[in-house]
Amino acid sequence: LGSPNYIFGIYDGQTANNDTPSQAVPGSNKITALFRDWFDTHKLPWNNTDFSGRSDYGPFLAEGIVAGGLFTGGDDVKDQQTRDYMDQMLGQGMGGIAGADYDPCYHQACDSIQNINEFAFEKMVQAAAYALEYLARQDNLTQWLYPNGKPIRSNNESPQRKYDSINEYFGMPYL
Repeated sequence: LGSPNYIFGIYDGQTANNDTPSQAVPGSNKITALFRDWFDTHKLPWNNTDFSGRSDYGPFLAEGIVAGGLFTGGDDVKDQQTRDYMDQMLGQGMGGIAGADYDPCYHQACDSIQNINEFAFEKMVQAAAYALEYLARQDNLTQWLYPNGKPIRSNNESPQRKYDSINEYFGMPYL
């Protein structure tokens, strides 16, 4: 949540993998909107981030469980348009470096608390805390997350879909 050359990425529920069970989509979209509202209210830039299942939330979506979240960037490169947008919203020089990785230490040994942008980390923690508090205040969180109903399984019923790996979720062969 604090990549050195960060973006304020919000997982976009509308880009969920087509195989995502339908009951997970409305709540995931609501979480996306919740984060967008927070960033808009605080006049901070935000970017949609692909919600394809390639991260920790993938197994949840694959089982029809609502998910959402934030992302400050990984091993992708920040483009000029994104840098300019962030500079415009945050002030000159705050947009980072175009042409550089968001996080050169992404999933590497140097990926630690010493390798963060403190400003980005603070804002992302605030956004996450806001969302958690908002969700905690819901009188009926299940109804809020699953307006079309949550599938119910008996204890001896097997899951609708067995999830073995991220590769299975994408229909890719095992590596």
